[in-house]
Amino acid sequence: MTLVTYLVFGALIVAWTAAWIIKEHLDVYNPWYAAGVGSFFYWTAAKLLLWILPAAALLRLSGRSLWSVLNLRNWRAWLAWGGGLGMLLGATGIIANYWEGKPLFPTEFSWPLVNVLVTAPLLEEFLMRGAVMENLAMEQPFWKANLVSSLMFVLLHVPGWLFMEAGLGGALPVFLISIVLGLAAHRSRSVLGGVIAHFLNNLFA
Repeated sequence: MTLVTYLVFGALIVAWTAAWIIKEHLDVYNPWYAAGVGSFFYWTAAKLLLWILPAAALLRLSGRSLWSVLNLRNWRAWLAWGGGLGMLLGATGIIANYWEGKPLFPTEFSWPLVNVLVTAPLLEEFLMRGAVMENLAMEQPFWKANLVSSLMFVLLHVPGWLFMEAGLGGALPVFLISIVLGLAAHRSRSVLGGVIAHFLNNLFA
């Protein structure tokens, strides 16, 4: 299962890089894709196709179901672990925003905000914690699966950083945040623990 997970993720990264190349060409020929609603729908469709379909295939290959990954009955645990660790992550953003005199919460609606608060927590956590991390944890200790999947989580962000010329300075913070998100999902026995922690981190970032 570990080798299959690595191979699927490697193919996903190649496809994800291709999606960035396609997006750059679309931005040139049709400005509608460059920002706002056009960009939001492009990336949402790309993530559903290139992240969620492979994640669903990994679940199927591992013999797990969507319901076992969600574990809705364990709602107290995913609220407690996701909320607790999410607020711990969010506290760094709260302190920084307060110190700099910035609003603690977003003040206006935007499509990038929807992506940050809804799309990213749901889709990234389903892929990285629900499929990848838990598949790895089937054949190795959780701590190792969490570390390896967190490195893979950083790798998932690299194409975007390179195409946006943002550099790789965010790699360490993303890696450390991913460790906490993995812990939230593992301790709550539900990917929703990771989703809630991810949402709260992004809300106050």
